[in-house]
Amino acid sequence: MAVKLPAIILSSICLLVLLNASHVESARTSGSFHWYNGLFVFGDSFADTGNFPKADLSEVTRQWYKPYGCSHGFLRDPTGRFSNGFVQSDFIAKILGRTKAPETYRDTKENDGDKFGVNFAVGGAGVFEVPRKAPTLAKQISSFKKMLDGGDIGKWQLKESVALVAISGNDYARVANMSSEREILDFIGNVTDEIAGGVERLQKLGVTKVLVNTLHPLACTPWQARPSNYTKCMGRGNMAALLHNDDLEKKLNATSRDSVYLLDLNWAFTNIIDPSEGSRHRIYRQFKSKLKPCCESFDPNGYCGQVDEDGGALYSVCSNPEKHFFWDDVHPTQAGWEAVMEQLEKDIKDFLHVTY
Repeated sequence: MAVKLPAIILSSICLLVLLNASHVESARTSGSFHWYNGLFVFGDSFADTGNFPKADLSEVTRQWYKPYGCSHGFLRDPTGRFSNGFVQSDFIAKILGRTKAPETYRDTKENDGDKFGVNFAVGGAGVFEVPRKAPTLAKQISSFKKMLDGGDIGKWQLKESVALVAISGNDYARVANMSSEREILDFIGNVTDEIAGGVERLQKLGVTKVLVNTLHPLACTPWQARPSNYTKCMGRGNMAALLHNDDLEKKLNATSRDSVYLLDLNWAFTNIIDPSEGSRHRIYRQFKSKLKPCCESFDPNGYCGQVDEDGGALYSVCSNPEKHFFWDDVHPTQAGWEAVMEQLEKDIKDFLHVTY
């Protein structure tokens, strides 16, 4: 998941693939598509649709408990998504003609579901080992390779396939023990090296198109904006994100531009929550609350969904999540993700040659 960064860093696919007849109608939408055989998702909570195992309620497992899954005022069963509804991977799948993200890697072990693709993303993951022990990007790709080698994923699927790599900042918690700007810049280089290496590995395994996220404006998350009563972005996390994004772009440009596309989440988020005067995108007006989360913990160090010993809520939930960009302290609402992906949709379709 996209974690809260420590102060030091904050300061310096028609995917109308006929896999089998029973899946055709569910995937069909009107229009003409470029055909893809699979969508494979890697990364963290921006893309996770239920890979992190459900356990007793905690900050790490809160996505399996209400109010998560509460979409537009109607309580639904939580699905393990870090939102009140859909997340980024669902919207990528919709752009490709599906109704939602492919099944999770965890679910592939339990059933013979729609093998259109697999979602390996796990909340809390990064490119390096993190305290939550979520599988790293490299381990997620290894799980993908294992399924490919074992025939659980057909190699024919890779001839026309799309991968999403969504790494949103968990690694940067590691810079807390770094004392110099040089160390931080070197670490950013290490993180982007790992992302670029992961992309190259996916290409060598046969994935034909790879979408890679940039880092969003980290200083504009509700966790950072709370001290200002959600009136402004705080700290220098945005600068850290820009340094990461610039370095990542340079490294990805070393690969084929025909097969790798950088999704500019930083630009799309900024257009909504912190646009410069005179350049405010029309989508800016969609949200009444841009920095204040819909689900807010009473304790600045608490979390959305937290309860006391008697099960009493230690958080509040807004009545209009579609007017809030953020759902909790770091994750967008379903409406937030829809607004972000609406801005990126045309370029994604152009890159993937999807028309409808």
